[in-house]
Amino acid sequence: MRKTLVIFLLFIGHFVSAQTPSMTVSSTGNYNKPYWMAANILVDSTLSIYNSGQNGLPLTQAATNQIGYFQANDTAFPIPSGIVMVAAQNASDVIASTNGAGNNVTFTDSELASVLTQLGSSGYAIKDMVEIEFSFIAQSDSISFNYCFGSHEYDGYTCSNFNDVFGFFLEGSYINGTTAPTGQTIVRNIATIPGTTIPIAVNTINSGSPSGSYPASNCTSANPNFVAHSAYYNASNGSITTLDGYTDKFTATAEVECGGWYTIRLKLSNVSDNALSSAVFLEESSLKGPEITVIDTTNVGNSFNDNYIVEGCNENHIIFSRSANLSVEMKIPIEVDTLLSTAIEGVDFSTLPDTITLSPGETADTLTFWAYDDNLVEGVDTLVIIQDYVYTDCYNYPVRRFPYYIRDKDSLIGELILPAATDSVSCPGDSIELSVLLSSYEGDYHGFWHGDSSIAFTRYVEVNTDTTVFFTLYDECGDTLLFQQDLYVKPYDPMVYEEDTVRVCPGDSAMLVPYYLGGEEPVVFTWLDNLTNNIPRTVLPFTDSSYYTFSLADGCGELLIDSALAINMPQPSAGFQYLNDPYVPLRVLFNEKAQNEVSWTWYIDSVVLTGQTFEYDFARPGEYEVLQVVTSDFGCIDSITITVSVETDFYLYIPDAFTPDGDGLNECFEIKGVGFEGYEFSVFDRWGNEVFHTEDINECWDGTFKGQPLPVGAYSYRLIADLPFDEIEIFTGTLNILR
Repeated sequence: MRKTLVIFLLFIGHFVSAQTPSMTVSSTGNYNKPYWMAANILVDSTLSIYNSGQNGLPLTQAATNQIGYFQANDTAFPIPSGIVMVAAQNASDVIASTNGAGNNVTFTDSELASVLTQLGSSGYAIKDMVEIEFSFIAQSDSISFNYCFGSHEYDGYTCSNFNDVFGFFLEGSYINGTTAPTGQTIVRNIATIPGTTIPIAVNTINSGSPSGSYPASNCTSANPNFVAHSAYYNASNGSITTLDGYTDKFTATAEVECGGWYTIRLKLSNVSDNALSSAVFLEESSLKGPEITVIDTTNVGNSFNDNYIVEGCNENHIIFSRSANLSVEMKIPIEVDTLLSTAIEGVDFSTLPDTITLSPGETADTLTFWAYDDNLVEGVDTLVIIQDYVYTDCYNYPVRRFPYYIRDKDSLIGELILPAATDSVSCPGDSIELSVLLSSYEGDYHGFWHGDSSIAFTRYVEVNTDTTVFFTLYDECGDTLLFQQDLYVKPYDPMVYEEDTVRVCPGDSAMLVPYYLGGEEPVVFTWLDNLTNNIPRTVLPFTDSSYYTFSLADGCGELLIDSALAINMPQPSAGFQYLNDPYVPLRVLFNEKAQNEVSWTWYIDSVVLTGQTFEYDFARPGEYEVLQVVTSDFGCIDSITITVSVETDFYLYIPDAFTPDGDGLNECFEIKGVGFEGYEFSVFDRWGNEVFHTEDINECWDGTFKGQPLPVGAYSYRLIADLPFDEIEIFTGTLNILR
């Protein structure tokens, strides 16, 4: 069944090959020699290895195209460069579409067989094995190097019974806390899942799901946590390698005995057949001897634009650490190279300790020093620190020099400015813009406003009363400046309305001109009844007291609401009476009957008169229009015009009887009257005979005719009166003579 799938995958390979992997592999020259690759690619210069076995005898390791030098050329791949070991015919299988076909050569290897047993695949044949072997003297109490695993089996054989196998078999007298009996050695596979003793294989680290119809139980038996450990797995899309998948980078590590002789065998093979091979990638220079790691933090955390140490700025730290030989006390000698240093210890920088001591179990310690700020312009000083030889029981660490450069500190210089060039606001609650400008500083800089801890370098400050604001500025070297700025509120003159009461006569219009003082411009005036802004405003008061409400809003947001008052004053009422004088023709008496008035003006016959009561003599009778104009105490006016009839009045008293009997009473018939210019009076008897005639109104008739008394009885009379202006009035009637 596996053979059939191989054919299928070979067919698929034609499509995959369309994408060129970024990885390059070379097996030419020394790149196909196992020991040379170990000594020059896997191991760095701090560790010496030997081409011999555990017994010290030389090894014969033939050149093979199953190993090569690779470069990933893509940061997504966990190992950038190093040795690649393949169970195929050629190391370039990881970048060629050959699907990992090996030479189908069967090997017998007890170490790989033991791994197969752990994986639940015991009894399967070991095919196409490739191996790198070397020995070394442990220079520390641990050993480690980096690697990752990949395979063509991932897409089709996850959780199958077929698992290619590899292992890193370390042999020695002491490994990971276990000591071999005297004269014997022990072997441990250090290619395991971190924190476990489970070998790394397709069934132990994968996508977390079986391929095809294979049962998950095959993976569970090999690694009960294979689903969780899928976090270590990376599916391949062919852009880096043609393998179907690969793991994260792992570190093979072991505790060893310092000074002990160790042999390590790096092995990889196909299982059961030569199809769908796997590969192991060993990181270049990852197998190292012990070293003292120096972490220079003199500029770590600084934001300077250079790599100089700055005078008077921050502590400087150099961390000396070790990852091996932890069980012994380590003394690291420290001194200043006075020949190469221009900076003077104790003057330009603080005195350094002569030794850094790492106690047993302690991994690191820190050398701390200050560069002093001497306030002198000196340029750049050089400080060279020497880490002298460090001696341990199994390894002597070499001398190293660390150069540093000390420069003058840039002073912290800045200012607090008012961009608007004013320190005052017109209204309480208005804001003023403030800005902090820096012209010199060291490293990073920060600051804060006192009061609210705002860190903005440009901000608007709300000013409610005269106040002082403070800003603290500090840079990375700890220099500090304190700025302060006085801010003021201009004197505010509140808005005041001076009441404007307008008095008008009823029916008249009023001119409203509200007058106000104070406030901050712009002041907006608004009549609230019609939402207009016009001043002056003409109104027609419709009640005795009319209020016109307005608002004043100023530039400070203050609001004043008040009213202008228009009062209708009492209205006078014109009126008069007149009476013709009964005794004086054409004379008329005028008498006022007005109300709420204080003055009177009369317009009569083109004559203007004043006063309450007066007499006026007309020139002739007739109809005359008399105009009376009255004025109130406020000046309101009313008038009335009345047509006055002027007549020539006369008055007559004509008795209807008299008694001419000699008793001395009522003896004479006498007519009384006034207003005549002429007079003619006649009396007639019943037969129409005239018995008395006179033209003198003052003449009295004694009831005789020609000297003889007339008889008692009724007599008729006629009175012709000549009136002024050629008028005649005739009166007739009856009178009686009684005796």
